[in-house]
Amino acid sequence: MPLTEMVVTVSIIAGATLLILALIRLLSTTITHRTIRKAVEANPNLADGLLERMSTRREPSGGDERLAIILVAIGIAMAAAPIIAIDDRGIVRLAIAASLFPLLVGGALWLRFRAAQRAKRRAGGE
Repeated sequence: MPLTEMVVTVSIIAGATLLILALIRLLSTTITHRTIRKAVEANPNLADGLLERMSTRREPSGGDERLAIILVAIGIAMAAAPIIAIDDRGIVRLAIAASLFPLLVGGALWLRFRAAQRAKRRAGGE
């Protein structure tokens, strides 16, 4: 399979996956709104409490930290694999350049997570 066909195929699959995820989120939001609408129509007196409970922010479950670790691991693997597998310097430099993207994104997510944790500890300690 030529490189251009492979890139196009991967792009189409990635776009289809994102479309499916967006449709699932839309369906979830539609179901939630219908449920709220039915609850408000059935008992308007309890609507304030229901809306207040649903609008409270939930604490993140640590997804940022896991994503950062995964991206850093992918970047390290992408940088190390060609060094182990092949001795052509041009390909090694290309692979290291490609590995910089997940390394930098993962590192940025990890630093943001650490900064948020530090700010939370400072706010709790004061």
